[in-house]
Amino acid sequence: MSSKIHNLSLQGITGILFGIISILFIVLINMLIKQFTSSSGITSVLPISFFEILLLFAPVLFVIVAYLIVIRINKRRRKKENLKGWEPNAKKIRLLFFTQFVILFIISYICIQIGMLKLIIPILLLLYGISCIIANHYTNGFSKILGFFFALQGVLAIIFTEVQFLLLGIAFGGFHIVYALINTNKFIQSIGD
Repeated sequence: MSSKIHNLSLQGITGILFGIISILFIVLINMLIKQFTSSSGITSVLPISFFEILLLFAPVLFVIVAYLIVIRINKRRRKKENLKGWEPNAKKIRLLFFTQFVILFIISYICIQIGMLKLIIPILLLLYGISCIIANHYTNGFSKILGFFFALQGVLAIIFTEVQFLLLGIAFGGFHIVYALINTNKFIQSIGD
């Protein structure tokens, strides 16, 4: 793969924005869950079935918004370099993460139905980590290392269930911001050489 920016690149501002959006989303979901379980706030008056549906479809909204932002920013960057269309590697990465998302959605629904909500975050982190490791074949970056860190966070989320949202925030927010900064410096150095 060339050192040019591909359609789903998370280097630079794209990865930083993705990390910030992830942190905001995780804080929002954590706040909704705490309000619901403590019987305070607006979510406490929702029926449990509606709240479960809200929790199931909120991540879908997050993925759509984050995906559109990543595509939009990278489209602008690619336009500046006179690059058009979708790269084959970006299509493979998109299919890989879409498949992972569908599998996670199904597993999350099953976990909700059997009352094993504490498994959703560890499974999310493990699946995303595995997808990053597989996607490394199609990227210039350190997505394999990112994947290992996500998988490690998944294992820690299984062990330390009381801090799952913190681990999720560190993974999706912090790791993506660091990944974006590392890849931006790597990209800048490759241009200078």
